[in-house]
Amino acid sequence: MKIFILDSNKKTLSELEKFFSSKNRFEVVGCADNGIDGLKGINETKPDVVVMDLILNNLDGFGVLKELDTSSVKVVVTTAMCSDEIVSSCFAMGVKYVLIKPYDFEILADRISGIVSAENKEVKEIRGFAPSSISSVSVSAAPAEVGTKSVTTLLRDIGITPNLKGFRYLRLAISMVVENEAVIETVTKVIYPGIAKEFKTTPVRAERAIRHAIETAWERDGGETMKKVFNLPNNIKRPTNSEFIGLAAEYLKA
Repeated sequence: MKIFILDSNKKTLSELEKFFSSKNRFEVVGCADNGIDGLKGINETKPDVVVMDLILNNLDGFGVLKELDTSSVKVVVTTAMCSDEIVSSCFAMGVKYVLIKPYDFEILADRISGIVSAENKEVKEIRGFAPSSISSVSVSAAPAEVGTKSVTTLLRDIGITPNLKGFRYLRLAISMVVENEAVIETVTKVIYPGIAKEFKTTPVRAERAIRHAIETAWERDGGETMKKVFNLPNNIKRPTNSEFIGLAAEYLKA
């Protein structure tokens, strides 16, 4: 698997190059600490995956994404800027995964392998949640409980109540990931469209409603309940939509 790395921090760039070069399944074909050289290198080396920060010299990450053909290369963004607006913009521009800094290199490698594996199998093979079979997705069909743990109870305990529109959307989204964890890698291609189909809305409105529900629960007590339930560190910022869905699914399956 050919990797191209883009990061303005030369120390991080060197560490990432060394890490991926030590893994048999990866081949580092190029590195750059600025957007212009990075874009040129990507076009010349034709990597399978680009790992890039959004903060770059000369041409920032969004500028690089605008010029890239993301249908022919998988992009994983690493960034310290974790607002939902930025994450949503990344996904809208074809990014496959956003990893918030600081992060563990092994987790990054695992995410890349998972994305490539899912793409090789094609999204349409993800049972029940592919765009071609999205009509099969329904709240009643999705698992409402995992063992003795209820999706509904979890959301209520965290502070996401049924009066919030995002409550129903999150219940379905979490259930989809519990059923098939690979779906979390295709949140914008499968989860939001699936919710939109089920509830006769749009993917954009589904994303916004979920974000609002998470924000509402977080702001009620500064995220204390969410941190306690998911065993999160005290200094962590509010989870993005995909992070929350993933955390909830992992909690229910534990």
